[in-house]
Amino acid sequence: MTVVLDDVVLVLLAEGPSSAYDLWHRHSAIFGSARRVDLSRVMISVTRLERAGLLRVEAPTTLRHGSGNRLPCWLTAEGRRRQAAWLCTVDPDTDVDDLYVRGMLAVDAANPATFEAFLSNSLTATRTRISRLAAGEDGDPAHRARTAFDQEVARALALWLNQLPEHRRPA
Repeated sequence: MTVVLDDVVLVLLAEGPSSAYDLWHRHSAIFGSARRVDLSRVMISVTRLERAGLLRVEAPTTLRHGSGNRLPCWLTAEGRRRQAAWLCTVDPDTDVDDLYVRGMLAVDAANPATFEAFLSNSLTATRTRISRLAAGEDGDPAHRARTAFDQEVARALALWLNQLPEHRRPA
């Protein structure tokens, strides 16, 4: 699985309406400069999601003062289903970087039920990953070293996942 900006945008809209600019700004606040995206990519993503029926954008009427005429967008029911499904669909083969992105989004933007589902599914998948890695400790020295590294990464991921509830914003 690979993180797609469309899915990130859907999760960021879980709390309520936001403009493409606001979504871009929140993305930057959550992920910092290491995962920076251009505003134009967010705008393209919003357009693509609107065409797919996953969000709706307020129709432009008149210029609103003080907002730069930023048009708010909302999740549709289908968009809400997709964002929750994407956030919570985690398996033992989900990439660690992908889990990090989902975890950061879950901490910041997911509703309590979606956060709990993400956390439960991620911990289960990570425990399964750790068990699989323990079973694959045979092989040549490079394979054993790679397995040892992957085991430590999986253990650190499990520790981080267990700490995520402490970092949630108060409801």
